Amino acid sequence: GAGSDAPLIIRMLDIGQGDAILIERNGKFALIDTGDVEHRPRMAEYLRKYGVKKVDTVIITHPHGDHIGGMFSVFANAEIRQVYDNGVPTSLSTYKTYRKILDKRKIPRRTLRGGEKIQLLDGVPFTVVGQLKYGNFTMLFTGDAEAEEEASILKSGADVKSIVLKAGHHGSKTSSTEEFLRAVLPKAVFISCGAGNNYGHPSRQTMKRLEKWGIEVYRTDRQGTITLTTDGKRYEITKEH
Repeated sequence: GAGSDAPLIIRMLDIGQGDAILIERNGKFALIDTGDVEHRPRMAEYLRKYGVKKVDTVIITHPHGDHIGGMFSVFANAEIRQVYDNGVPTSLSTYKTYRKILDKRKIPRRTLRGGEKIQLLDGVPFTVVGQLKYGNFTMLFTGDAEAEEEASILKSGADVKSIVLKAGHHGSKTSSTEEFLRAVLPKAVFISCGAGNNYGHPSRQTMKRLEKWGIEVYRTDRQGTITLTTDGKRYEITKEH
């Protein structure tokens, strides 16, 4: 189509201690996670700022409050076409409300299984180890994956080599293990975490590991929203501050 060479824009939103990634191509949008309950007003602000009226695909990597909490801002401000989650129910009231609203609005929801491939946006395939491809550009989104999950991803034999890695679990010390980094070989790592959060994310051990590997690190707590733009060949990363 006319916009077939439209760049892909990936924004890791500055959403505090949580995850929310807004992906845009050709005026169409997808979301991977939505931040936490506390930052709902900020989520609504981002949707307005980037002109998001319709979201083609929402992926909730897992139903913790800091990934699903901002969903209500999305429900309130945008029309949602399709929702995917990991199929694990939880007793959180946020989760129950999320399911209720999906049912009421008849928004299709389905469980993503390992190894499955979906189109995140037109021309942007996404494989369920969390890998997005666009031309020659690849980015791996690991949600809250920690060492155990990383190990099982490696065991599955999936090709995880990616140019950019969104670090698992806000850069906790139990993720982005040596073995995992060796398999992914990222040039840049994105970390989503809140300034001065109580968990001490990102951990010193993880930061040291990334330094040792000479990997560029971008983090929301220090640099605000991180924006990556790619034409499928080259890519550029810009930060807010």
